[in-house]
Amino acid sequence: MTTNPHLPPFLAAPLKVLPGIVHTNLLLALLNHLFKQQMAAGELDFLESRIVAIRLLDAEVEFLFTMGRSKFVAHTGSGTVDLAISGNLHDFIQLSMGGEDPDTLFFQRRIALKGDVELGLEVKNLVYSLTMEELSIPAPLRKGVEAAIQLYRDSSS
Repeated sequence: MTTNPHLPPFLAAPLKVLPGIVHTNLLLALLNHLFKQQMAAGELDFLESRIVAIRLLDAEVEFLFTMGRSKFVAHTGSGTVDLAISGNLHDFIQLSMGGEDPDTLFFQRRIALKGDVELGLEVKNLVYSLTMEELSIPAPLRKGVEAAIQLYRDSSS
């Protein structure tokens, strides 16, 4: 059985202090950069006006956002969350860097979907179909993230 690394408490503590909108805006800046081509091609139109929550369970952080006309924007109002995606930071990093198959993470319940099942499947299929080359990740950043993943694994075992 594989271990499921958690964010060490000394790294999670500072995240809990920052207001949620700060986390969300940082994530959205990253997502808007990474998915620039997919947004321009209309591949993310299915998310328009849908409220999505990403919950990092081990950091106790939640990101609320929606797809605006041309980019992801923070959701600060009221309304029902259409899709909540929950998991530990390590699993989201593995998912985003292509280190784990999305189906494996979902079937092992390391990443959970709650809400609109059809919307969740569309998101999962989009993530599954992407390659690292399609995302706008500079090579030095990719190497830095891979080194951080290894440090994360080492500190949580």
